[in-house]
Amino acid sequence: MNLFYDPSISALRELVDSSNKSLKVHNVVIDFDGEVIIDPEVKYEGIELSRFKFHTKISQSIKKNAKGMKALFETLLDAYNRGEQAVEMHRMNRAA
Repeated sequence: MNLFYDPSISALRELVDSSNKSLKVHNVVIDFDGEVIIDPEVKYEGIELSRFKFHTKISQSIKKNAKGMKALFETLLDAYNRGEQAVEMHRMNRAA
């Protein structure tokens, strides 16, 4: 999913649905070109999350929660548009 080319909740839902179901918590990052990546440390061994424009954690339960998915989408858009690493996540999306 890319926030520059395809900023949609449906694209985010597809990305989250494609995540590894055995993990209870997922890292979600935004690269500087707007690409949203879920669990980049699984795809790119040894990568530091701090190298991304924005990073946060979500729980597996967000897949079943439309309100949480919308809040995550809005947070990602805000982080990408404002260009800040520190954006407050909605409590429901934070990892426990």
